[in-house]
Amino acid sequence: MNIFKFSGRVVWRVMQIMWRRKVEAARGERLLSELEEQYGGLLPSSVRRKVIVSYSIYQPMIIDTFCALNDRLCSEDEKQRILYYFICSSTFDDFIDHAELTLEELQTISFKSPDFHPRNIQEQLFLHCHLELLDLVNDRVAYDEASKKLYKVQVESLAQFESEPLSGETLLRITLEKGGYAVLLCCYYLQQKACDAERECWYLLGGIIQLTNDLFDTWKDLQAGQQTLPNRATNAYEIKNLLSEKVAALQAAIASLDVPASRKDAFLLNMMAICSFSDMAIQQLCDIQGEQGALPDLNSLARKELIVDMEKPRNIWHCLVFTWRQCHIGRQAYKLKSVLPD
Repeated sequence: MNIFKFSGRVVWRVMQIMWRRKVEAARGERLLSELEEQYGGLLPSSVRRKVIVSYSIYQPMIIDTFCALNDRLCSEDEKQRILYYFICSSTFDDFIDHAELTLEELQTISFKSPDFHPRNIQEQLFLHCHLELLDLVNDRVAYDEASKKLYKVQVESLAQFESEPLSGETLLRITLEKGGYAVLLCCYYLQQKACDAERECWYLLGGIIQLTNDLFDTWKDLQAGQQTLPNRATNAYEIKNLLSEKVAALQAAIASLDVPASRKDAFLLNMMAICSFSDMAIQQLCDIQGEQGALPDLNSLARKELIVDMEKPRNIWHCLVFTWRQCHIGRQAYKLKSVLPD
């Protein structure tokens, strides 16, 4: 398929997602309002907005895509569980960002929930959703293991706000594990258990999404004094190579999925489109570095040089070209595999 026909397919998919986002945002608003009414309070506006925005993006872009991979639609019950997850993740982030709970209290509310006594609406909704989800996950043992690993890396990530520099290896591990386990948890809220290859896709995608978020937040994180892989980088091309490695690993995991090639094609398109945002943001850093051996001090740059504008025509084109190329590369892996003898 040439890039122009491919672009039409991508544009159609984007239009579908935009429409579904509005539908899911309305669903999220309704369900969250019902919970707030049940507990007689309102979440802080910033937390509420984060819940709705996160849910309305993930549901059509990621959750529906994984369900389609298994030739099915996401049920109403599953959508509610995903919303509950984002209530948990958004309120937990708020607990950490505002130091509202001690580490001991964070441990208790997460893993000894019946022993925790909520004092406000955030804690009440976290407990409600957390306990509901525990009763509904499709693999409790694997879910508990992933939850503990996510909690551990979230606590470790507090060091990103400290003045003592973290090593590149530590920042890389925090980035990939924090994003990886956060997204991996979603697969346990679905009715159908994920196979090993599918769980690998969830985990790898999560790491790439976390890297993307850090790239888009470079300016904001610099102002907040938060250490991240992008704002501590000295060479933009090393980050580009890192992304290439993770994209290749995701393509390999997709190739190993035991589903028809037609479903892999659709899944690959969605995954590579998500990865394209990260590559677009990295390219902006590469343009800043140019042919120099290292990036300049990012603190010396103006805000407009570090803000990623997704609406710029060249950035839209960059994402289209990246997605097209990576879909072509990814297809070769499983098409070649299908003709090889066992």
